[in-house]
Amino acid sequence: MNKNKPNKSKGIVVALKANFLIVEIDYLNFKDDSFDQLYEKIRLLCTRRSKLDYQGLFIDVGDIVSVESIDYKNKIAVISEVGPRKSFLKRPAVANVTLLSICISVDEPLFDIEQTSRFLLTAECANIEPLIILTKIDLITKNDLILYINKFKSWGYDCLPVSIYNSQGIDSLIERFRKTKLTVLAGPSGVGKTSLINHLIPSVSLPTSTVSKKLKRGTHTTRHVELFAIGNGSLLADTPGFNRPEIVCEPTGFASLFPEFRTQLATSQCKFRNCLHRDEPGCVINKDLERYSFYRENLEEMINSHLPYQAG
Repeated sequence: MNKNKPNKSKGIVVALKANFLIVEIDYLNFKDDSFDQLYEKIRLLCTRRSKLDYQGLFIDVGDIVSVESIDYKNKIAVISEVGPRKSFLKRPAVANVTLLSICISVDEPLFDIEQTSRFLLTAECANIEPLIILTKIDLITKNDLILYINKFKSWGYDCLPVSIYNSQGIDSLIERFRKTKLTVLAGPSGVGKTSLINHLIPSVSLPTSTVSKKLKRGTHTTRHVELFAIGNGSLLADTPGFNRPEIVCEPTGFASLFPEFRTQLATSQCKFRNCLHRDEPGCVINKDLERYSFYRENLEEMINSHLPYQAG
């Protein structure tokens, strides 16, 4: 049997390091001199073929790539091709995301409806399934937690409450992540994204920081995006925290990014096709919905700017 390791393979970019890319591949190894076969995952430090630069191809974490000239001893290789993307997040830059898990804390820092909505709009614009992870629930009462869950349900979103202090909800979260190919953890600084990864994957041991008592928000602990294995074929990405994600959208499509608006528009039609759901006669959108004021305020900014909307 030929025990030579292949010199070409396909893998996924799991991190960017300066001018290099870290690519994780599967390869068939053999135990000692026996014929026992064992698939292993290894990470290779890679450069890229100059032809990719000439073609103007960018490579980001999450991209599926072909590598060649593999040196298994020194764990280096060269990226020769980049596969098509199924989805792409611009910020943080991650390709082929299947679930965007938005970490929102109930305290330290306090919940912010506008901030949370901006992160949800990021997922909606990229057409990626969002999941709200409500962190630090040990800091509130059970009744307050129920209010949060019902709030997000009225917005049209699932919510998983968790606490790393008492491990509440952690098993359900792990199960959800292991059913997903590539999950990105996003959210404001200080809500516990990195602490959550350390709890889910103890071998990682990423650095964390405390929330500033003066500013009431966290500091940026994660400086870059990196993928970590959380199950057989499932990856989890920690991302740098930022507090006001940018959303680019045309005014006519803004309402479709809100699930609670979509539900109403699916059962009823406004009188005018180009209705922006402001004060037009025959508009079917309920103006008493919790996030309507957020929608209206940002819609006015879009219209007044005469440019594609850029929140923040």
